[in-house]
Amino acid sequence: MLLTDLVRRISGMHDPAQVQREFAKTMAEFSPWQGYISLSRRGLRPGDYKITGTVLSPADRERGRRNPWKHWDELPTHSGGWAGDIIAGDLPHLENNLQLTGDPVFGDSLAEFRSAMVIPLFDDGEALNWSIGLHREPNAFSPDLVEEFILRGNLIGRVTRNLVIQKELDELNAQFSEQLQEIAAIQRSLLPEVTPKVSGLEIATSYLTSKHAGGDYFDFFEMEENKFGVIIADVAGHGAGAATVVAILQALLHSAYAGDHDPAATLERVSKELVRKKIENNFVTAFFGVFDAQRNGLEYSNAGHNRPLVRRKDGNVEEVLGAASIPLGITTDIGYETDRLQLGDGDTLVLYTDGIVEAFGPRDADGQREMFGKHRLIETLKDCTGEPDCVIGSIHQRLFEHTGERTRDDDQTIVVIRVNGK
Repeated sequence: MLLTDLVRRISGMHDPAQVQREFAKTMAEFSPWQGYISLSRRGLRPGDYKITGTVLSPADRERGRRNPWKHWDELPTHSGGWAGDIIAGDLPHLENNLQLTGDPVFGDSLAEFRSAMVIPLFDDGEALNWSIGLHREPNAFSPDLVEEFILRGNLIGRVTRNLVIQKELDELNAQFSEQLQEIAAIQRSLLPEVTPKVSGLEIATSYLTSKHAGGDYFDFFEMEENKFGVIIADVAGHGAGAATVVAILQALLHSAYAGDHDPAATLERVSKELVRKKIENNFVTAFFGVFDAQRNGLEYSNAGHNRPLVRRKDGNVEEVLGAASIPLGITTDIGYETDRLQLGDGDTLVLYTDGIVEAFGPRDADGQREMFGKHRLIETLKDCTGEPDCVIGSIHQRLFEHTGERTRDDDQTIVVIRVNGK
């Protein structure tokens, strides 16, 4: 019953030190041990070891063990002596006439003990830790007891090791999440602080991040002669790498366009710089347009990005099909083209990233998941007024109805520009 109760208790524990304390407490009740030593040579040079725990008196038991996993680096490293002889082998054994004084590590602290039961604890077939039971009488331990404690000790050792690994993973995940949050904050700082106010236009934007740092980016560029530039881009992949490329892209764009009103020339310069920097597996899709607010015309170039949509005043929705080429950063052997789109009073231009159309719904009875898709996006635009805030709100609502979730597997970015004729 003691072992059953022990297994039941430790099954709900998450701290390896707590498991070891519970095990030591139970074994003290269950076994004839009067003293206990634990050794480890994990990660140390051959012949070196650390004493991870000692219980040589009732007072030691009351004080409890110091957490060796938390304070590992603070534990002194030893070699030689009686414990050095123990770690030189990997077999359990009994020492029934122990006489230990003047030991270079333990000194005379073990002189009163006459019996020792040495139990190796294995990890991947190698004895990396040892549990040593002590008794003040000679011949206190039987061979049968050794067999029992080999199984019990290694069972608890495996549980403890798994918890140590899980704790390390949890700590690394926490650090990683914190770093991603910092990266995401930096990434957001690269976006426009304010939406530009342009006479005759209404502009709204939405930028929703995924569970990981992503690669979406949008920006506006002030130009003279009633013109302004707008870009939406998506770096392939997720995480720190994609976020870093976004920062590089932002810097390149702000230096590359240099007041140039030709979108194709701007994208071509940026693409060549990305190729030159050899940022492998991080190509960038981008749509760059220069809007002439006086003539309601948009000159644009598309580097492999999702084709924008135009919701006309009458509710019809069209794709912007022209000037499409390959993503940025792949090759310098291809140029980009510029095309022109004419917008009328009440027309709405919608730029978006693939996190919108590639958002998946829940699994059906066959385990399949359906993407939101361009067709749902088009229907959403037909059903709203075309006002920028209505467009963004309607897209978010339809996405939630489709996915059933507020979180996202990919960044979702929307830029909406409407001609209001004022």
